[in-house]
Amino acid sequence: MLNLLYTPSQLLTDNDVQQACREGVVIEQDPRGPKVIQLPNGEFLKIFRARRLLSGARLYSHARRFYRNAQRLQRLQIPTVTMKSLYHLSQAGHTAVVYQPLAGQTLRQLIATDLPRLYPLASKLGRFLATLHDKGVHFHSLHSGNVLLMPNDEFGLIDVSDMTIYPWSLMCATRIRSFARLGKYHAEMAALDATFWQAVMHGYQQVSAKAQRCGPRIFSTIDYLHGPSA
Repeated sequence: MLNLLYTPSQLLTDNDVQQACREGVVIEQDPRGPKVIQLPNGEFLKIFRARRLLSGARLYSHARRFYRNAQRLQRLQIPTVTMKSLYHLSQAGHTAVVYQPLAGQTLRQLIATDLPRLYPLASKLGRFLATLHDKGVHFHSLHSGNVLLMPNDEFGLIDVSDMTIYPWSLMCATRIRSFARLGKYHAEMAALDATFWQAVMHGYQQVSAKAQRCGPRIFSTIDYLHGPSA
């Protein structure tokens, strides 16, 4: 029972990380070292480094949040990455996960390379977002780089460490904050016109009574996304 609440982590040594870099492909890195490595078997090693000495991430790490959130999303039948292992590194506060990726393309990739493919799926995207909210998922990092369109034309979530999952359906105010976060990426969102967002909101309001009540307020919040950039 304890393991269900708190999964033990394994030690990932510096030599292990160096070997992963040699045998795999470094997908993302920063001045402190590799952040995401694709392993030879197709799985991904994602490393989280605590930035501050006094940080909540040292008490409950981003890797552990990532691991736990992915498992909870799967129990809610929301497509996401599949967790394999949870690690702590030799340096205090540094942690990592290994996961099997979710196949597909992010909305960001599709906006840049295959925009027409998205338009017929706008209503389905709205239903997906409403389902998240009805199941209590507040994705603090909601943006087009973290929503994936899978080969079966269903949607899923990636990079899921930054979210809160409540045991109740989200209130309207929380739903509005979730959509308003998209406004941080105005230039990207402006590529999707009013017709797209109307279809998103139509799908959103189809899902539940609460989605219907919140929908008009959400639409007024995101209406500016397809307008001219400031």
